[in-house]
Amino acid sequence: MKRQLGTIAVVLTIVGYVVGASIFILPGQLAGTAGPGVVLAYAAAAVIAAFSSVAAAQLGCIYPKTGAGYVAMTKLVSPIAGFLTIWLMLAAYIFAIALIATGFADYFVELFPSVNKTAATFGVVIFFGLVNLGGLKGLISLQALLVVMFMLALFAVSAGGLVTLNTANLTPFLPQGINPIILAVIPAYFSYGGFMSIMEIAGEIKKPSRTIPVALAISFVIVLAIYMALVLALVGALNWQDLASMNAPVTRLAEQLFGSTGAIFITIAAVGAAATSINALILVASRDIVALANDGLFSRHLAVADESNTKPTNSILLVIILALGALMISETVLEYAVWVSAATLLYQVIVGIAILAIWTKARDAYHASGFRLSRTGLLICGIGLVVISMAFLVLVFWNNHTRTIGAVAYIAMGTIYFLLRSRMNKIKGKIQNS
Repeated sequence: MKRQLGTIAVVLTIVGYVVGASIFILPGQLAGTAGPGVVLAYAAAAVIAAFSSVAAAQLGCIYPKTGAGYVAMTKLVSPIAGFLTIWLMLAAYIFAIALIATGFADYFVELFPSVNKTAATFGVVIFFGLVNLGGLKGLISLQALLVVMFMLALFAVSAGGLVTLNTANLTPFLPQGINPIILAVIPAYFSYGGFMSIMEIAGEIKKPSRTIPVALAISFVIVLAIYMALVLALVGALNWQDLASMNAPVTRLAEQLFGSTGAIFITIAAVGAAATSINALILVASRDIVALANDGLFSRHLAVADESNTKPTNSILLVIILALGALMISETVLEYAVWVSAATLLYQVIVGIAILAIWTKARDAYHASGFRLSRTGLLICGIGLVVISMAFLVLVFWNNHTRTIGAVAYIAMGTIYFLLRSRMNKIKGKIQNS
């Protein structure tokens, strides 16, 4: 694939992917159990995101290829680990599309009450699937327009909410104690879960050794500032108990600050934010499928053999079909968020192991990279990512048999598929060589 994404384009893609419908929906629902202290949950989730961002920057610079995450895990850990990371993240991307499409519909029907919510949910996935099929150049232009629009809107509502903040709404800060805050970190992390996606488009980024770390740093600062300001504005302006029952809490805040006209603009921005996330999710998920297909683990019909080709059509179609299937499950927004976060945390455990293996298994590529952590930095990043991710995974699966069985079954299915596919590829190779 062509290297056509510069720093601005990558920042717009990452911010558009990370800042999606979740920040318009999840803070209100989480505040219903955690109270104003939900701000702390988003701050703690940012720590996990910081480790994952640094790891993504290092691996993306060492392996600046499409599907760099898969390439890195395969070479630094093992082929089956490489496959399972993509297997996990494909599930995360698909369920994330379903979650965000649901959030999109909540805000969309605020603008057009006569529209059927189910039709809006399924329609937005199909629409942006078609946009992706139209090619990357038009995709980035649309992404830029939508990102600028919702960033301005988020700035306006956050600033307005902070200026008019009612300190009475912040007391008691921890009405239910610290435990709900800790549990809220997991779904809150869903809102930060997109930074590592930069590895999947690394093969399309210009001057990756410079662009990847710079774009990630800029994106992280922007996202952190937006989240902390907006969450504080919400719990400072609206009663935390009322937030839990609101379908469109940011619209309600905008209505309180700017009246009905302002609420309409903010709602349009929320719709745009959801759209950009779905847009970017389809892009990233399809590139993961391409990476596996190019390596013979998925059908060759899903591969992209010509590097001048920027449209993996069959992979995009597969993502659309899987996303529509996930929507048919009709799960709650918070449960979707927990599943996506769990898949991401499992992925990050393997990423942390890969970071620790760089010094012994990829020393030459490491020294050739334009961006390098020190050896101590690699240790801190790798160990930190493994320990933090494992700690929160314990919370996800603790006393929840449904989640545990589902996760084990999905990983087992991926393992069996990989072993069977690898065996088939070996047999084909022997036949062709005989």
